[in-house]
Parts: sequence; structure tokens; C-alpha cells
Amino acid sequence: MTKFTILSGAALLTVAGVALAQPGPGERPDRNADVTRQQVIDRVDERFARMDANHDGRFTPEEARAMGEQRRGEMRQHMFDRLDANHDGNISRDEFAQAHAMRGGRGGPHRRMMRMGPRGPGMRGHGMFGEQGFMTREQMRERALARFDRADLNHDGTLTAAERQQARDQMRARFEERRPN
Repeated sequence: MTKFTILSGAALLTVAGVALAQPGPGERPDRNADVTRQQVIDRVDERFARMDANHDGRFTPEEARAMGEQRRGEMRQHMFDRLDANHDGNISRDEFAQAHAMRGGRGGPHRRMMRMGPRGPGMRGHGMFGEQGFMTREQMRERALARFDRADLNHDGTLTAAERQQARDQMRARFEERRPN
């Protein structure tokens, strides 16, 4: 149960991290930029609008699975496009061997994902949805702002890169304490 709680927390932190790191169209995020509470609220609202596919005000496990399937399809297509060096719609043995050689014969992150299975570690049991079986925009805001407040060490309403790094270090230390030997 503790492992599930940690993984659920990591999944929620990932969702908030992704929400914070979302760039505008065509721009790259500045990971060292300061982030205010209002920016967190705005980004969570944007993220929730994308996640709530049917716009009923609830993000459900079904919508999460559909998003995951879409992302996996996009990743598969991207991987295929990278392997298909001559863009003929087929991956020849030579193209496959060349890609394998470029990785130094090692499996990349896609191999780890394939081992985790189609749902990934953070989606088992859908702990992020709670007992009600869905998440509202307000709940998502509350969780993001609670994480923001924990990381905003000087409580000035602005999260700096140094504060984010310190929060990550503290979380890593807590995880290591709970980790079985």
C-alpha cells in the first residue's frame, strides 16, 4: 500500500510538473523561470481543459486511459518515423540494425515502458481519482497549490528554481527513507 501511495503521489507530481512545464505554441519552457501561484492556477486550468475530453467538469479513469492510448500511439508513430530513415513506410533490417547500433546495443526508455505494461506504474487502481472515481478542476487546483505551497519555502507566492530543486531533493530523501533495503 505504501508503494502504491508513493507511486500515486509521483503520478500527481508528474501531472503538476507537466502542467507547470507546458510551453505556449512553438516555444520552449524555461525551467529556471520563477512561477507564481496564479501561473499554477492558469496552467492547471489549461491542463484540465485538455484532460477533460467530454467537457463535463470531471476527469475520469476512462479519459485518462484514452489519453494514454493516444500518447502511446503518437510515441509509436514517432519511434517508427525515427527508425524509417529513408521514409518509405517500411523499416528494413539495415535501418533497424543502424538504429540499434546508434543506441550502442542498449534498449532505450521505450523498452522500460513496454515492460511496465499499457497502464504504467502511476495508473494502477487510479488512486489519483479518489473514492468518487473522478477528479474535478477544483481538486486538481487544490493539489497543485498544496504542492506549490510546500515547495515555496519562503512563502512569498513565487516558486524559484532553487526552491523547486530543494523540494525535489527533500522528496527524493523521503522516498529513500521509505524504500525497503
